[in-house]
Amino acid sequence: MPTTTPTTAPSNLVHQDQCIQALEDCATVITDWMNQNRLKLNSTKTEHIKFASQTQLNKCVVNGINVNETHVDESTVINYLGVWFDTVISFDRHITEKCKVAMFNLYRIKSLRAHLGRKPLEQLVHSLVMSHLDYCCTLLYGLPDCSLARLQRVQNFAARFIHNRRKFDSATQSLKELHWLPIRFRILFRLLCLAFKCVNGTAPRYLCEYFFYSTTGYSLRSGPTFTVPRTRTRRHGDRAFSLAGPREWNKLPLNIKACTSLITFKGKLKTHIFALAYQ
Repeated sequence: MPTTTPTTAPSNLVHQDQCIQALEDCATVITDWMNQNRLKLNSTKTEHIKFASQTQLNKCVVNGINVNETHVDESTVINYLGVWFDTVISFDRHITEKCKVAMFNLYRIKSLRAHLGRKPLEQLVHSLVMSHLDYCCTLLYGLPDCSLARLQRVQNFAARFIHNRRKFDSATQSLKELHWLPIRFRILFRLLCLAFKCVNGTAPRYLCEYFFYSTTGYSLRSGPTFTVPRTRTRRHGDRAFSLAGPREWNKLPLNIKACTSLITFKGKLKTHIFALAYQ
């Protein structure tokens, strides 16, 4: 059974060896537990990666760790549940892979265009192209425009393809006619859907714990708000769901936050975000 072992760069480099030793001890405990339950940890497929800022990564040099008497070299990028993680969590490799698969499928659909009607064509694009752009897209929240631009170009190409329009025709008009949200707003939509589940207690408990009401001595016209924690770094801290979820939820109009059904919430939320995207 392959595993992925993430580590973070220690703030105090004096304790670097202790951190590595603790990580190796943890891997040993996992190996023993799996052996007792008739499972096997595949050490040859185990990967090791550090997540930190580039400055911290330059300070912390780790040649690798030992897992079950097997030396595991450090990786710069790993694939975990279909998502590519890199050391600085920029998701550049993930975006590249998703764009590659989406465009490959678009060209495959193009060869069948003459035999498909408008509705089947749109369904194929949804299932074989947009599904790759939407996969775990909440992880891309807060990324700069230069990173999301590649995904947006693929979506624009798909929208023009469905309408059989030329390369330099307006992509915005095609997206509006299909009622598609741009990539950045699709990410926001899915983030708020997850926040709705947290607020209503249908999400996993460890996510629901990020939402707790602010204790203010006065009432707001927008209704009760959730506490937004402070972070030390904008590049990574502001992208965390513990901050992004409550912050984006507090911005919603009261009539949307008052929804009790997920279907009703999605309908009102998409109308609201659609207006923001194409105002």
